[in-house]
Amino acid sequence: MRTTSRTTAGLALTAAAAVLLAGCTSPAPEATGQAPSGAHLDPASTAALESLLDAGATAAVIDIRDGDEHVTAAFGTVDGEVAAEPDDQLRIASVTKTMTATVIMQLVEEGEFTLDTAVDDVVPGLLDSPEPVTVRQLLNHTSGLPDYFDVLVPDVAAYHAAVDVEHEPSDLIAEAQARPWSAAPGTAFSYSNANYVALGLLAEEVTGEELPELMRSRIFEPLGLDRTEYPTSPALPDGALRGSVLDGDETVDTSDGSPSIWGAGAAVTSTAGDVGTFFQALFAGELVSAESVQEMQAVGAEGYGLGILAGGDACGAQPVELVFGQRGNGIGYRVMAFGSPDGDRFVTVGWAGGTFDPATDPTVPPANDALVAALAATCD
Repeated sequence: MRTTSRTTAGLALTAAAAVLLAGCTSPAPEATGQAPSGAHLDPASTAALESLLDAGATAAVIDIRDGDEHVTAAFGTVDGEVAAEPDDQLRIASVTKTMTATVIMQLVEEGEFTLDTAVDDVVPGLLDSPEPVTVRQLLNHTSGLPDYFDVLVPDVAAYHAAVDVEHEPSDLIAEAQARPWSAAPGTAFSYSNANYVALGLLAEEVTGEELPELMRSRIFEPLGLDRTEYPTSPALPDGALRGSVLDGDETVDTSDGSPSIWGAGAAVTSTAGDVGTFFQALFAGELVSAESVQEMQAVGAEGYGLGILAGGDACGAQPVELVFGQRGNGIGYRVMAFGSPDGDRFVTVGWAGGTFDPATDPTVPPANDALVAALAATCD
C-alpha cells in the first residue's frame, strides 16, 4: 500500500479539504509500499481494499478528506508489476455526468435556458419524443429517452470492436430513439446515457464550443485538475491504471476505449484526488451557486438528482442523513465518490479489474465496504 497524508488548511477554496467515500483471473496482487510517517488509513478501509484485490481488482485507489485532513492510498499494481500510486489516472465513467450537469447548471445561471426549457426549443428536432422533454428531465433521467449503450456494447467483444470507431453524438441519440421510449417524459425514472449525450449537445449549441473545451475551461483549469481530461483518443496516458475484465476464463485488457461511445455521460479520465477536489468545490458553491447545488442534490425516490446520486451516511444519525456524489461503472474501471452535502467529508474509491456486469461484479461489495468504512472513520 502506498499512502500519503497532508494538511490542506492553507489551500485555496478550490482545493478545500473533504473526505471521499461511498455508501483477470490471476492471483490478486498484494498491497505495495509502506505508509510514510504521519499517514493513516483506518484499519477497516484497509481491510476492505485488500478484500477488493482478493475479489479480482488489480489496483485500487482511495482519497479521503475530512476537514483539513487528506489521506490517499493505493493498493495493487498498474500492470501486474509496477506498484499503483494514489494519483494514477483511470476512467471515471459516469462520474462524468456530474461534470456535464455542472456545465448545464452554469449555463442555466447564465440565462442560456432554464431547467424547464424544452430541449426542442434549444436544439430543434434532436428528440422525437411523444411529448416535449425538458432539460431537467434529461438531468434526472425522467425523460423516457431510451439508452443506446447496451445495444452498441452488449459484451466485451463489442467494446473492443468499437475502440477505433468514432460515434457522433447525434448518431448515439438516433440509436437510442430507434428503440421504444421507456415512458412518457416526466412520468418515470429510467437511467439512460443518451440523456447526457443530449445535454452535451445542448451545451455545445448555446456556447458554440465543444464539450471537452467547456469542461476544461469551466471545471478542470479553474480547479487545477491537471490530471483530468476529456479524452479524444482511445488510449489512456502512460502510467494510468490498466483496466481489465474477466470474460469467462479469460482476462481481457480494456484499457483502450473509444471516448465517443461514452460521450458526455462517461468519457472523462481522472484521479481519485481530482474527483475529490471537484466534488468539494461543487458542493462548496465554487462552480455553481448554493441554490444550484441544492437543486442538484434534490433527489427523487430512486436517489437521483440532477447529475447527483444520494446514499445513506455511515455516521448513524437519526433520521438517516444523506451523502451525495456519483458512481461510475466503466468496462474494467469503477468509481464510487460520496460525501457530506457541503463536501467537508468526502471519499473517492476507484479501481481497475472486475467483471463486465456491475450487478454481479464481485469487486463491487468490498469497494462499497471501503467507502462506508472510510466515511464512518470521518464521523465526529
